[in-house]
Amino acid sequence: MAETKKSSKFFTPGWIQVVVAFVVAIVTQGFGIYHFGMLKVPMTEALGAQPAEVALGFSIYALAAGFASLVVGDVINKIKLRGSMLCSAVLFSGGFLILGLMTEIWQVYVAYVVMGIGSALGGMVILSGIPNNWFNKRRGIATAIIWSAMFPGSLVVGQIIPAATVSGNWQMAPFALAGIAFVVLVVGAFLLKWQPQEVGLLPDGMTEEEAAAQAEAAGAAKLVGLTRGEALKTTTFWFIAIAFALIGIGEQGPFQNFPAYIVGNGFDLAVAGAFMSAISLSGVVGKLASGVIIDAVGPRIAYCILNSLAVVGLVLIIFVGDNIVLLFASSILFGVALSSSAVCFSTATAMYLGPKHFGAIYGFVFLGKPICDAIGVPLVAAVSGTALGFSGAFGICAVFVAGSTISMFMVRKNKKLVQMEEEAAKELQAEVAAQ
Repeated sequence: MAETKKSSKFFTPGWIQVVVAFVVAIVTQGFGIYHFGMLKVPMTEALGAQPAEVALGFSIYALAAGFASLVVGDVINKIKLRGSMLCSAVLFSGGFLILGLMTEIWQVYVAYVVMGIGSALGGMVILSGIPNNWFNKRRGIATAIIWSAMFPGSLVVGQIIPAATVSGNWQMAPFALAGIAFVVLVVGAFLLKWQPQEVGLLPDGMTEEEAAAQAEAAGAAKLVGLTRGEALKTTTFWFIAIAFALIGIGEQGPFQNFPAYIVGNGFDLAVAGAFMSAISLSGVVGKLASGVIIDAVGPRIAYCILNSLAVVGLVLIIFVGDNIVLLFASSILFGVALSSSAVCFSTATAMYLGPKHFGAIYGFVFLGKPICDAIGVPLVAAVSGTALGFSGAFGICAVFVAGSTISMFMVRKNKKLVQMEEEAAKELQAEVAAQ
């Protein structure tokens, strides 16, 4: 193994990567997720379209992002992380520009295809891979910090879109978001590094001696792990993937329809924006909590705890929709679990299947999520228009959250990875002894 640099025990360069990835996540995840619920109302009015027609736009975005994520690992191998990020800058911001210029519903769909591909090239796989590549002992909290960026993203969106809408020119909102996104992604392209080994470092700033002392640390240092083909044959992969898919309906289905639910209960769009920000703030707490719990007991238990709270939160929201105080209070339980899946499933993939081929594997783990996102958002919108109303729609979502929790509980670390880590430890010990 090549000689590695030594890092401080209290600060490693991995935290610089976390900070940069955090800012990138504000854009590709915060803007990407939160803008739709806020723009849906003015876009529907401007187009004179049905809400379900406009809701299809988010489904297209989710599907485009999901299927594009399948090749992100391969893209990084061919044109490096920088190339992927620069492509993301052009496409993600370009999607917002198309939204600001659109006059017909089909143009909305085109915008979301372009934006979805751009989001994938600078989003889920990369933002999950960086902390999992740069950290071993602290990968949970590192990943959680990055995904907490969705909160400041929601604040930016929650200010820009209502302000533009009130001024009578809502199209200025996507233009502003496009400009911010382009600058952030271009800068991020030149600052982010995919793996610490690229710059002569090891995860957590470890020395070779420290890595050799523990099998899992040795595996991270030596970059061991199952290939994509091997992972697809394991129950570990499928339980993680199924859990991730089911949460798509249970999480994004209600989340993207909360603004319509609140406006339908007699409150204005500004209240809806505040509600979405409140959920996001709760999500920050939940993500950070999930990171701490993951580093203590692993992603499986962390996910089960947080998403049990989400089920309770959804059930409570059903019964308090006309009371804004109780509605905000109940949303905290849902918010705490919101997007903790991004933290739990990415760390589970790295910990239970290995970091070596994370990019190639995680794109497949993630695929079911956007597919179910695409189903969940219009499903909730459609069911809410029937006799079941939002109560029935949110109840269905609670069942999917419960199913996701059960599937994650069934996940176990792959035995072949355990053997790889033990062999890596022996290899490192031999190398250290020979020095």
